Amino acid sequence: MGMKTVICGSILMLCLALDPVASRQAGQAGSDSFDLIIRNGMVYDGTVRGPFPADVAVRGDLIVALAPVIHGRAGRIVDARGLAVMPGFIDIHSHVDAGMAFPENRACLNYLKQGVTTVVVGQCGGSAWPIWDEAKDRIDIWTREGIGPNAALLVGHNSVREKIMGKSSRPPTPADLQAMKDLVKTAMEQGASGLSTGLIYPPGSHARTDEIVELARVIAPFKGIYFTHQRNENSRLLASLDEALEIGEKAGVAVQISHLKIGGRSNWGTIGAACDKIEAARARGVTVAADQYPYRFTNIVPYRELVPRSIWLGSDGPQGLDPADFQSVFQTLPDEQLRGLYEKVTPFFPLTTNHRRYLESLPRTDLVDLVRQNLINPYWFQGAANDRERAQFIARWRDPVKAAEILTALRETLAVTGPENWWVAMSPDPRWEEKSLDEAARLMNLPPEAAAVRLELLGARAVRFAMSREDIDTVITRDWVATGSDGVAPFHGIGAPNIRSYSTFIYKLVEFVQNRKLISLPFAIRSQTSLPADIMSWPDRGRIRVGAKADIAVLDLEHLAAPATLSRPHQYAHGVKYLLINGRLVLDGGEFTGALPGRVLTPRK
Repeated sequence: MGMKTVICGSILMLCLALDPVASRQAGQAGSDSFDLIIRNGMVYDGTVRGPFPADVAVRGDLIVALAPVIHGRAGRIVDARGLAVMPGFIDIHSHVDAGMAFPENRACLNYLKQGVTTVVVGQCGGSAWPIWDEAKDRIDIWTREGIGPNAALLVGHNSVREKIMGKSSRPPTPADLQAMKDLVKTAMEQGASGLSTGLIYPPGSHARTDEIVELARVIAPFKGIYFTHQRNENSRLLASLDEALEIGEKAGVAVQISHLKIGGRSNWGTIGAACDKIEAARARGVTVAADQYPYRFTNIVPYRELVPRSIWLGSDGPQGLDPADFQSVFQTLPDEQLRGLYEKVTPFFPLTTNHRRYLESLPRTDLVDLVRQNLINPYWFQGAANDRERAQFIARWRDPVKAAEILTALRETLAVTGPENWWVAMSPDPRWEEKSLDEAARLMNLPPEAAAVRLELLGARAVRFAMSREDIDTVITRDWVATGSDGVAPFHGIGAPNIRSYSTFIYKLVEFVQNRKLISLPFAIRSQTSLPADIMSWPDRGRIRVGAKADIAVLDLEHLAAPATLSRPHQYAHGVKYLLINGRLVLDGGEFTGALPGRVLTPRK
């Protein structure tokens, strides 16, 4: 009888191991003590498997039980009846590190409200720490002071190249290259997860492929990932993609294509060829994936003038203030005063010892330029807001001959993009907001180019749709494409950030799952949870399963909303009722608890 019992028990354990449903059911009779239990929820485990009803128990920072019913005591019970329980979302491409430099903005509430529990920062060639610090400095600060979401850091090629070579466009000398390799190695040793490039931005744009290959080889022994904002995302996308794949194959590292897209109306419809190229590389054994934000517009701040500056200024050129005018003022100050002035205006505070050493090492001309750049926002001078230039334009506009020249130039410019692909986002006259330029023109009874001038003189700002809806659909349906917001952590209510900073993850569920039904809910959740976790080699995150870290989002699927608009971008997403990061509640009933339990995630050795 004893032997029979042992055999039956062994068979039962084998069945439980093979059947995850049976395994969940086996835990229903437990009576342990837990820190938190989520009861009565419908669980989406982060894979493409359909949902199932289950309770989830948390102890410390781990999920320790998952069963149809979990009995036992808990410090907190969360009733998830009618709600969906899923892994917290992972933003694999984010620029929140700039905002998180400010302690008061370290919670990243705009991401917590979207259900994001982890971000990967240091993207597009810019390190998640200033070029005069080291990775460990940022890791130490965030660990000591706390952060909202977990964060993984990348070392940025642009930052490394600028520290060693400045703004130079020349190829690196052997000594330069070795110095860059040493910086990358140090960052990886201190906890960076990979190398990022922004090959469209200087000084990274000056680098040849072989330079990137050499730096990528440094991260290979650490199992680092090569993230790349490619050299071209328009007409030369395929050639740029070839370069990215070449770098990955020669260096022996995984490749992550940042915000996969193709811009420019003349290029629309060809993104499928890029997807085919990636899938062919995957088929031959290259480890490559991509991420995407599901919007038609680009840039951290997407708002633009409807009349290009070249047309606004005409042949007379810029008038009024010029940032260069301030150069002579700074040149009269002693170095010590210059450094003191810089310390008052830099966003990087408090200054570290390495930062101060960096300032002291700068040639005087570079120090003057650095102070000028930080004291005077150069973008303030690039708009069409200066009174003298405005008066100059109006005088030309009142001249019938010159007005005709302005309209002709604008007509040719709009023919390239299409007036239907411009969206009036902000205007002192709200009648034109949330309308395309051609729609606003019809309502004004004007041709689009004349409407553009009228809106420009009103002070309106517009957004250009660089990508097509069909191309976005092509990318979003691929099972190797994760979700990345490419967004920031702004001060709420200040400035005009891209709405993807407030809405990407919830918008994807609302628009592409609920409204258009282009992808299934489990497929969308996987793209925001287990897929990015697998790309980053985080086996303990991105899934609801026993032993995983307790990064958990509880959503009200019936009331999801992403209210941020191009006219009113500072609006939090709705629908995330509860959010746990490393087992601690950061959203409770949709409200921020004040907890900062995020960790800096460093690669496993």
